[in-house]
Amino acid sequence: MIYFTVHCDPLPGKEEDLDRLLANNAKSYWLAQPGVSSFHVYGDKLVGWPERTIMIEVNDLTALQPILESLERRQVRKEFMNLVDRVESQIQDVVV
Repeated sequence: MIYFTVHCDPLPGKEEDLDRLLANNAKSYWLAQPGVSSFHVYGDKLVGWPERTIMIEVNDLTALQPILESLERRQVRKEFMNLVDRVESQIQDVVV
C-alpha cells in the first residue's frame, strides 16, 4: 500500500473554504481514480494550529504516478494552493 500524505496550513480566514474544497472536489476526484482506496482529512484543533492532514491510500506507485500527472489533478491542486500557506507532502510505501 502507498500512502500519499499532505500536511498544510490554511490561509487565515480560508479554513472553511479549504475544508469545503477537500470534502467535495478533492475527495470526489481522488476516490474516482483507479487504484485509490481511501481519502481522509484530519484537522488539528489546537489553539493557533489549524493544520490539515490529508491521507490518500493508493494500491501502488504505478497507480499514483498517472494521477499526480493528470490535468484534472492540476486543477484541483491549483484551487487547493489558493487556500493554503504551507504545504508538505510525502509518499510512503507500507509493506503489510
